[in-house]
Amino acid sequence: MRSLMLLGLVAATTPAAAQSYRVGNGSYHIVAGELDQRTSAGRAAMLARVERAATRLCAHQPLAADRRACAAATVASAARRSSPLRIALGERDATALTTR
Repeated sequence: MRSLMLLGLVAATTPAAAQSYRVGNGSYHIVAGELDQRTSAGRAAMLARVERAATRLCAHQPLAADRRACAAATVASAARRSSPLRIALGERDATALTTR
């Protein structure tokens, strides 16, 4: 999976203190300055943006299972580099467990 070698989430602050993220090899630039990632809603919104970008990044995979695996690995890699994303994944998993 060539995209897995290129993935990453890089946080950068601009002079206006807005956060922006790059998922993958720079193909998808996600701006998150308006999100308050100190809140669960802000973290969930950021996670959703990263997941959408990961889905697009992995769209070249021929099989649906491979696309899902690629996107999951991309999001996991991004979360290793971002505390708010790690927290958002944990919050989503906890919510999924309580609704079962």
